[in-house]
Amino acid sequence: MQQWSQLVSSLLTYDPDVDPAWLNRVYDFVRQLPRRRKEAATVELSCSPLAVAATVLRLRLDAESIAAGLLIDGVQQGLIDLQQVREQASPEVAGIIEGVRRVASVMSRAKSDIQAEDIRRMVLAVAGDIRVLLVRLAVSLHQARTAAALPQLPSHCDRIATSILDIYAPIAHRLGIYWIKNELEDVGFQLRWPEEYRDLRDKVAEQYQGGAVVVRKVTAILRKKLHKHGLTGEVYGRQKHLYSIWTKLQRKGVTIDDLYDLVAYRVIVKKKPDCYRVLGLLHSEFRPLPGRFKDYIALPKSNGYQSLHTVVFGPYDNRIEIQIRTDKMHEVAESGVAAHWSYKTKTGGLEQHKIESADGYAWLQQMLSIHQQVDDPGQFLENIKLDLFPEEIYLFTPAGEIITLPRSATPIDFAYAVHSEVGNRCHGCKINGRMVPLRTRLNTGDTVEILTSKNHTPTTNWLEFVVTGKARYWITRWLKVKQRDLSVTMGREILEREIRKSGQGILLNDKVLQQAAASLQITTVEDLLFQVGIGRLSPLSVLHRMFPELLARAEQKSALKGKAPTAAEKTERRAVKEEAAALVGLLPNMAVHAARCCSPVPGDPIVGIITTGKWITIHIESCPNLASLATQPERWLRGVGWPVGWKNSHVARLRLMVRNQRGVLVQVSQAVSEAKASILATHLRDRQREPCLLMLEIEVQDRDHLESVMRVIQGLPVIVGVERVCG
Repeated sequence: MQQWSQLVSSLLTYDPDVDPAWLNRVYDFVRQLPRRRKEAATVELSCSPLAVAATVLRLRLDAESIAAGLLIDGVQQGLIDLQQVREQASPEVAGIIEGVRRVASVMSRAKSDIQAEDIRRMVLAVAGDIRVLLVRLAVSLHQARTAAALPQLPSHCDRIATSILDIYAPIAHRLGIYWIKNELEDVGFQLRWPEEYRDLRDKVAEQYQGGAVVVRKVTAILRKKLHKHGLTGEVYGRQKHLYSIWTKLQRKGVTIDDLYDLVAYRVIVKKKPDCYRVLGLLHSEFRPLPGRFKDYIALPKSNGYQSLHTVVFGPYDNRIEIQIRTDKMHEVAESGVAAHWSYKTKTGGLEQHKIESADGYAWLQQMLSIHQQVDDPGQFLENIKLDLFPEEIYLFTPAGEIITLPRSATPIDFAYAVHSEVGNRCHGCKINGRMVPLRTRLNTGDTVEILTSKNHTPTTNWLEFVVTGKARYWITRWLKVKQRDLSVTMGREILEREIRKSGQGILLNDKVLQQAAASLQITTVEDLLFQVGIGRLSPLSVLHRMFPELLARAEQKSALKGKAPTAAEKTERRAVKEEAAALVGLLPNMAVHAARCCSPVPGDPIVGIITTGKWITIHIESCPNLASLATQPERWLRGVGWPVGWKNSHVARLRLMVRNQRGVLVQVSQAVSEAKASILATHLRDRQREPCLLMLEIEVQDRDHLESVMRVIQGLPVIVGVERVCG
């Protein structure tokens, strides 16, 4: 009872018009409730009503909020219902509790299951009365403490740790209530990673114990420096909370011995100008560490936090972090939005649940007013920059459906989140009605429209910027299937070429292919063609299995020459006589093709990339698509080059900016022909623009020939610009 009396007295210090008799009646009603508890697996963890009320008091909320803190545990445990709350307390208190339960119901579900209407109802509960969110934070804090004291409930611990670290601690941070945020993070850390928590706690305690004397000496020295310069202020040192230390260790990959900022020193002064005076004297008395000064007074954080941060070499030549702020800034830094409540002092009660200052609180104010602007849930979420889940963004399809993705997600991630086929056929994207590149990073609230085409397929460079595992899986899967299909096609073409070379009118069909596969102990015809395509099987050996008469004729021809074929001649017969086989630095029987992304030609510095099996893809060394393979050096074949005097035809691609007028294609075609090259394909884009884009695929002998063709094209009056496509 004494604790309750102290709580009421503290409330009267900042809200003297409260009716203590009313609060006492609510407290007496709570004390008379039975202590019956349901199974822990079916309800939320219980927490002390008085402890929750004390936390609500620390947030400097009103009497109705404190009453809600007293009663909410009884409602959650099924001991009382909302009708009884209305009768014993007030409809206002019942409304707060109902909102708290609504928020908890939405937050407790898997984030992927939360729909637009769920978020709307939750935000409306908060927007109607912001006390709902603050009371919910108080309840979450005490549920976390209860879970930490009940290690025999691992399933509850894991669920609560997830909600704490993923939802409620970030909300507290967004609202600027750092003392709740810090404790929530520490308890969540303890619940999710208990062994790491205990280990770090012991190490920090050991290190801080030895430094406690230093902390006292440093604070005393800082006070003397302030007095010396005629400034007054409070100085103290505070140990940083464990979770922030642990995340820093994980992020930087260091040990606790490498950290110098386990303790943060604070200087609290009266006026804003004094903050900068203190900063000046500290930098004059102690050497500052370059690059470690931050001015959050001139540029406050989004939650309203203001302070000066600096790191200096302290009196013992150790690096120390110092935060400088005013009393008001410190109050906001500790209590956030709760430091901005305004109260009536004449008629009693809370005047209005709003924030006095708009600076730094746009997110919360938007939550307060958004429900008055629109009625449709989809439109509602389109207009709000929802940021309750710290590592996720909310996006919309043109039909208003919500897609949840990690931060830094791109349109490709969005497309695969809709459906794998949408991702595989994606060729463009509109964000909020505007065309954007597929590399564009999406933001919460964007409406994303994916453009698809049956002629477009995934490319390897997509893997450079997608962030979701689903997108990466489907892209990789498609590329493997495509690669196999290409190998199978190449294998069939190689066999058909060898048949034509034999001069025999033999047709290649699945029946003879199946016979050859069976004789080589290969399961399917497709597998046979695949192994030929990647160079694992010699096409001649397959042909001899399919048509033994070819082998007999070859041996008869060799016998007529008076000698048996040598081993070298047999190897030569098995070799695939392709142009790529002449490349310097490759072994015989390697199937090779030029990468279409950069289309290398003789004279280009090239590198070989090993793909499935022994199939080699040739890229220009500067091809941007090689960046994705930088971490796989085992796949790179250095030292690959063109043979001297190589003059076979190769394909190159050009991008031309041309005047939008008649006869352009005729002039370009004539110029290419004059340069002794051939056009293989053309594609005109952006026909309505001036200039428009013309893509060319031409056949050249080497890089010198290609550059000669480009010079001739560049000299045409209809050409604005010409460049080679190399990636």
